[in-house]
Amino acid sequence: MLHGTGSSLHTWEPWVEALSHSYRVISMDLPAHGLTGKTAENDYSTEGMVRAVHSLISQLGIERLVIGGNSMGGKISMAYALAHPQKIAGLVLVDSAGFVPENSPEPTLPLGFKLARLPGISWIMETITPRSIIKQGLETAMANDDLVTNAMVDRSWHLLLMDGSRKALLDYFSHINERVDPSRITAPTLIQWGREDRMIPLSVGRALERAMPNATLVVYDHLGHIPMEEDPQRTVLDVRMFLASLQPEDAWKSAPPRNAAKNSITPAANF
Repeated sequence: MLHGTGSSLHTWEPWVEALSHSYRVISMDLPAHGLTGKTAENDYSTEGMVRAVHSLISQLGIERLVIGGNSMGGKISMAYALAHPQKIAGLVLVDSAGFVPENSPEPTLPLGFKLARLPGISWIMETITPRSIIKQGLETAMANDDLVTNAMVDRSWHLLLMDGSRKALLDYFSHINERVDPSRITAPTLIQWGREDRMIPLSVGRALERAMPNATLVVYDHLGHIPMEEDPQRTVLDVRMFLASLQPEDAWKSAPPRNAAKNSITPAANF
């Protein structure tokens, strides 16, 4: 499970809890994000993210998996499927970035995203990052502002204030417009989209379904850009049905003990 821009593996906690009783579930903090933050490679491109994901998957000895992500994480999931198709049993794309159809409407971006993309101003955010920017970003992402809690804002804010993380995230923004070609992905794919998503509108999800040979789109009323946080119970039910529809002989379903590999990876990975 791969999170979106400015987020962390915490975004998946409700799904992890719901799915880990039946499946081996792995979430990670991508480079420039969460506890991973700044990396020695300083490569926050799509290719660099794919290499980081592949490094973790290889270290854990995983031969076959379902990969999924929200927003940026969806883009990285698609890029990983294109780079390593033999490993992919299926994909779950939640309000995914990385694909922009023709005549797509302009998104409503959080203030922090807008500032990070301005060369003359973005450097200020390396040293001055008000908590209010984090709060406004989460409110833009969610259809219901009441779901944005103080604990959620504080967690995102404190992770961003880690040494080097703000510079790393700003470096990532220079790659934010990189695209992938979903039409070459043949693996079974579940696409999930919040109808009220202002950041990546539903029309993108519909176009993505048309572009992918083996994809099904599920739309959620009254939810926004991060539906797995806004209504985890409703959204994870469709994930369960999708996973159950895949061939049972796929190795991803043969889960080892829950903590079997926990000590072999960094604290930025979660089981």
